[in-house]
Amino acid sequence: MTTNLKSEILDNINNIALGVNTDSSLRNKLLVQLEQAESTNAFDFKIDVNFINRDKKSYVAKYLTIHQLNKIGNSELKQLRDRFQESYLQVQWKSKDKESKSKIDALRDALNSYVPISINKKTMGDILIKKNNSYFTGANNSKVRVFGDYVYKYAKALNKDKLSDCALTFSEVLRCARGYYKDQNLDGGKKANEFDTAIKRAIAKITEDKDSEEPFEISSGNSQTYVSNLVVVANQWLSQLRQAREDKKKEIRGVKEEIKNTSNKTKVKKAS
Repeated sequence: MTTNLKSEILDNINNIALGVNTDSSLRNKLLVQLEQAESTNAFDFKIDVNFINRDKKSYVAKYLTIHQLNKIGNSELKQLRDRFQESYLQVQWKSKDKESKSKIDALRDALNSYVPISINKKTMGDILIKKNNSYFTGANNSKVRVFGDYVYKYAKALNKDKLSDCALTFSEVLRCARGYYKDQNLDGGKKANEFDTAIKRAIAKITEDKDSEEPFEISSGNSQTYVSNLVVVANQWLSQLRQAREDKKKEIRGVKEEIKNTSNKTKVKKAS
């Protein structure tokens, strides 16, 4: 059963990447397949919380389920996706390859949507609702039934009438997931800003190097120069950012003053 499910998931992801169907049916089907993978223990939805320390000599992996984590953001979701892809599906998709990227994107969106469903299932019960032996409804089974309270909590506009269950397209399920991440003050489901990601990665590496059990073992002889240059450029960036914001404020004040003066002139003309 596990082998068949794995093959079915791969076939489904391939079809999504090829654009076999333009509606939500295949993507919603992938959601249900992810739930089957979890419920049958075909794949353990776990995160290595020590993953950031994997380059250290003292590194020891420590896995927790997504239900045991205090938070789950983009870095955790990516790790989960990589594990699912490499350990369970046993495929080596590379984002630089156009065909592979479409498959990675399909799996990313599905996992981003499914993780909040799995987490909330612990307190709400079944989130994906099965009726008449099917999770799906609508034309070409393009919608999936989702527990109404879950929809109302994380995407209220999609269940204003507080229905017991809602028929949603995949994009609407993803909207609920983003509502969950936003509610938890997390970044999951949002595309990371490349600039912010690079800065956060640099901060994490510098902090890791100075605070490790054996400080400065990761860095090289050139690192001091690079970090010094980074400090200089960062200070210049902050200074220019402050100036740009101040210039913007002056520009806005000028526009407001101009509008005010124009309005006063108009009043004077009318009075005369």
